[in-house]
Amino acid sequence: MFSLNKFSLIITTRCNLRCKLCCEYVPQNKPFADMTAEECDRILSAAFEVCDHINTLHLTGGGEPFLHPQLSELIKVAMKYSDKFDRLMLFTNSTITVKDELLDTILQNREKILVQLSQYGVKPEFEQNIAKFFLEKGVNCKIEKYYGDNQSFDGWVDFGPWKSYGRTKDEINSIFDNCAVTRDMHGNWRTRDGKVHWCSRSMRGMELGFIPDNPDDYVDLLADDTVEYKRNKFKKIEADRCLTACDMCSGEQGTYDKSKRFKAAEQEI
Repeated sequence: MFSLNKFSLIITTRCNLRCKLCCEYVPQNKPFADMTAEECDRILSAAFEVCDHINTLHLTGGGEPFLHPQLSELIKVAMKYSDKFDRLMLFTNSTITVKDELLDTILQNREKILVQLSQYGVKPEFEQNIAKFFLEKGVNCKIEKYYGDNQSFDGWVDFGPWKSYGRTKDEINSIFDNCAVTRDMHGNWRTRDGKVHWCSRSMRGMELGFIPDNPDDYVDLLADDTVEYKRNKFKKIEADRCLTACDMCSGEQGTYDKSKRFKAAEQEI
């Protein structure tokens, strides 16, 4: 059996916030078109031809997923494959009013869905009310607090500018191995267009043109390759531990040094 721990569909790169340390560089760049239900189905169909099982399937964003006007439809598409994943995870920055249609869809599939509520303290009262609303409705929630004392993960990190550090292969391997994506997530496989990357730095860097396109660093689910080839490509990327993005990253993801952690979601003026 070939399985992945985590697989994310980036359904939107639009956001209502302008976070200075956004790891997706959303405020600084023009958003791509939102993922359609048809695109979602095409990518998931291709993914589950390759993967027998996925532990956690994410509908997430480089931006705010709850801004997506078809989020309810995307959930329904994902649930067509519910026998192939353990849970469906949704993310929100807790500043968006939940539409009735979306709530109904979440409740209809509550046994499979977990909603992560990130609380940044941007709209403290609204954020608390959103959490209360979901919990009172019986929605399974995970709350990550990113303001005040005892912040989740001690805050955010700065991934640095898009530049090569000229690292050796051993140094890049070390960056890869000590990254939280490797250490804690066992890969944050993610895609917006069918090209599946190990991490957000790799995906965003290449699609925005900040990192040279390197087919060795991603699996193209929609390419005319065999299932076996694609499976081996997933395995090779993890085993090689040498992404182009690792030489164009601060390497602070997952650091235990609190001095290298910063206040989350500080807004650009």
